[in-house]
Amino acid sequence: MSFLSIEFGLSFTLFFVLYWCLCWSVRLQNLLLLVASYALVASFSLESLYVLLGYSGAVYLLGLLAARQPGRWFNGALLLTLVLGCFYLFKYQEFFASGVQSAFASAGLDLSLPVLELLVPIGLSFYAFHSVSYLVSINRGEMGSAAPLDLALYLAFFPSLIAGPVNRAEHLLPQIRPTTLREVLEPQRALGLIALAVVKLFLLSGWLGSQWVDPVFETPGSHTPEQVLLAVYGYSLLIYFNFSGYTHLVTGIALLLGFRLPDNFNAPYAARNLKAFWGRWHISLSRFIRDYIYIPLGGNRQGVWRGNLNMLLAMLISGLWHGASLNFILWGALHGVGLAVYKLFEQWCPGFARVPGSDLLARLLTFHYVAFAWIFFRSPTLEGAWEMLGDIAQISLAGLDSSTGVLLLACVLYIATYPLWLTTLRQGFAVSQRLPWQVYPLPLALFVSLVIFASQSGVPGFIYASF
Repeated sequence: MSFLSIEFGLSFTLFFVLYWCLCWSVRLQNLLLLVASYALVASFSLESLYVLLGYSGAVYLLGLLAARQPGRWFNGALLLTLVLGCFYLFKYQEFFASGVQSAFASAGLDLSLPVLELLVPIGLSFYAFHSVSYLVSINRGEMGSAAPLDLALYLAFFPSLIAGPVNRAEHLLPQIRPTTLREVLEPQRALGLIALAVVKLFLLSGWLGSQWVDPVFETPGSHTPEQVLLAVYGYSLLIYFNFSGYTHLVTGIALLLGFRLPDNFNAPYAARNLKAFWGRWHISLSRFIRDYIYIPLGGNRQGVWRGNLNMLLAMLISGLWHGASLNFILWGALHGVGLAVYKLFEQWCPGFARVPGSDLLARLLTFHYVAFAWIFFRSPTLEGAWEMLGDIAQISLAGLDSSTGVLLLACVLYIATYPLWLTTLRQGFAVSQRLPWQVYPLPLALFVSLVIFASQSGVPGFIYASF
C-alpha cells in the first residue's frame, strides 16, 4: 500500500482518530502502532511479515545475550552473521553466485551453484540497519535490552520502515517508551511537510520522470546527446525531489503521531564538495556508514592512505547496499574516489576557498560529479550507462542551439542560484507556519488539491523503497 494512495489516506485517518482516542495509554498506542506496522508489511506480502517477525525474534535473543555478556567478540560475530546472512539470502544470492560461476568459467571449469528464488522482504535494508544500532549500543554498554514489544515496534515502525530514514536505537526507543503521555508535535509544520511532499512527489518527481528521465534512460540510443544530458540533470533533480519528498511525508506523519525522525536532507546540491554533499544527502545513512563501517575499519587514524582506503571500502559497501549490481558498486566507487581526491586537494590547495568565485565553481563541479555518478545509479545496465556517456561526449554547439539547450541552461542556472531558491522557499514555509491554526488547513488543502490536479495521473513510487 503506497503512502500516497487514497487507501492509505483513508486508513491513516481512521488510525489517527483511534490512536489519539488512546492518548491516555502509551502502551495501547504502541500496540496499535505495532499492529498497523505489521498490517502495512502484510499488505505487500505475507512472506515479508514472516521474515520481519523471525528477524525481530532473532534480534531480541541476541540483545539478551549482548546485555548479559557486553563487549564480547561473539556478539559482533553473531550480529554480522544475522545481517549478512539475511542480505545474502534475500538480496545478493544471484549476484554472488553468478560472479563465482563466471570466475570458474573463465578458468575453464563448469560450476553450477544453487540459487533460491526469494522475494526481497519490504524494508529489510532499513530494519537490518536499525538492528545493528540496537545491538551495537547494547554491546557497548550504552543501553540495556528493550522489552519485546518495544523492540518489535522499533524495528517495524511504519513511517520509516519502507525507505528510511535510518533510525538509531538511542533516539527512537526512548520515544517508544516516553516518561510522559504523547502529544501531536508541531501540527502545522507536520501538515506543511506533508503538503511539500505532495508537491515534490506528485508534481516535480512525477513530471520529471515521465517527461525527461524515464524515456531516455530506457532507450538512450534513440535520443540526441542534448536530451541525454538533460535526462541526467533531470534524474539528479528527480531523485532529490522523490527522496526528500518521501522524507517530508514520513516526518510529517511521525510528528502527527508524537515522534521525531532524524533529519535526512539539508540542501545537498548547495554543497561545495563531496564531503559536504554526504553531510547533507541521506544524512541518516551517511552517519550510519561513518559510525558503523568507516570508523570500525580504522577511519583516518592510521594515516592518509589507509584512511582513503577505508573510505573507499565504506562507499563500496554503501553502493552494494543499494542493490546487487555492478552499477551500484561503481557508483559507490566513484564517490569513494571522489572523496579521496577532495581530501588530497584540500591538503594541496588550502587557500582555494578564498579565491573569488570559488564558491560557485565548487558547487557546480560538485553537482556535476554527483550527476555523473547518478548515471550508473539509474541506468538499468552497465552497457546503458556507457552508451549514455558516449552520447553526452557528442554534444555540439549546434545541438545546444535548441529548446533542449535552453532547458539545459535553465538547469545549470537553477543549480547556480540554488541557495537563493532555498532561502526563499524556507522563508515562505516559515511564513505559512505563522498562520492561525484554525485557518491554516484551508489554504493548505486548496493548494494540495491544485497540485494533485496539475500532476501526472497515477501514484508516484518511492525510489528508495526498492533498496
